[in-house]
Amino acid sequence: MRYSPPLIAAALLVASPALALDLRARDNQATARARESAGGVAGYAQMARLDVKEPDGRHNRDTKDQAKSDLYQIIVYYNAAIKRDPKDDDAYFHRGIAKFFAGALVAARADIGQANKLDPKYPYYALWIDIVDKRGNVASGLSQAIAQVDMTKWPAPVIRLFLGQTTPAAVLASAEDPDPKTKQGQVCEANFYSAELALQQSAKQEAARLFRLAASGCPREFVEGHAANSELAALDVSE
Repeated sequence: MRYSPPLIAAALLVASPALALDLRARDNQATARARESAGGVAGYAQMARLDVKEPDGRHNRDTKDQAKSDLYQIIVYYNAAIKRDPKDDDAYFHRGIAKFFAGALVAARADIGQANKLDPKYPYYALWIDIVDKRGNVASGLSQAIAQVDMTKWPAPVIRLFLGQTTPAAVLASAEDPDPKTKQGQVCEANFYSAELALQQSAKQEAARLFRLAASGCPREFVEGHAANSELAALDVSE
């Protein structure tokens, strides 16, 4: 997925120091406004997350409360970014994911839907709209949402998976690539989105297995790895 500065994995997310530096360099003014609005977000870039070495969600209440506060700070940050540039589809997307993990499904759907309107060719917006819709027991509109998506290239196999046209094994096979970095990213996404499908099908153990693979194998800058950590934290499954 497209590079994502302060990534949003709700219950438990961390932004690396490198990402934090990029975020501050990218938008110092918006960050300053967010600090004023939220009463200070000095710890914005040091959000708690589920460590990949501890993928079973064992965190105390204080950590979860802090994670909720961190989500609020993320939303505040992107409020400022959107106020500055109402056509920033990436900002709508990240604010929407933060709202999704905070449990505000209707608001999350509105934000990611707006991102999709601003850039209907970007396939990951359609995928996340489908994830949010399914979580809210809303009928899928994925086949309509991908009208302008190029289905000749990645992540087309993932989209076909969500449409019921292929299998997780076939998607994972499609993720192969001679370039190691490309392969890592595509395998990451194959595991994460296959896990989301398993979760939708109430296959919690399989979802947890795949989320663990995504959490440990995704490139640090990919939203899917951080999102996998959050999904693992929310799942009540044994090792």
